[in-house]
Amino acid sequence: MALVQTIGHVFRFRGTLAGFEAAACALRELLDPWLLDGATRYKVELAFEELGTNIVRHDAPKEDVVVTISRDDQEVVLMFEHDGIEFDPRSHPAPVAPASIEDAQIGGLGLVLVRDLAARLDYERTADGRNRVTVAIAIG
Repeated sequence: MALVQTIGHVFRFRGTLAGFEAAACALRELLDPWLLDGATRYKVELAFEELGTNIVRHDAPKEDVVVTISRDDQEVVLMFEHDGIEFDPRSHPAPVAPASIEDAQIGGLGLVLVRDLAARLDYERTADGRNRVTVAIAIG
């Protein structure tokens, strides 16, 4: 028996780290009654964190970032929309593997993680000049 798709959960946050943190708390509260298995919930929260903080830190949105979250019995879908710098996360190259642990850099793997955990990752630049990134996480 399929779940009716849950739609209409929208988070709006200012393009600041403080705004993002408030949205992350709201996301966790929303996910509690969804009773997702631990691995799926971890992936949803990780995708939200990586994409949300990248938008705030690198895309310089002037208006609020809008995140819509929905789920059915197959997947959880997060859709981020913002007016920041145009950036397609699918085209960002994976960093080159370091030759040694001493050469390893901290950070820079967030988009790699999101691409690896996503059932699908889509991007479009809308007609009104906004970025729309959609990531789907398979359930269980």
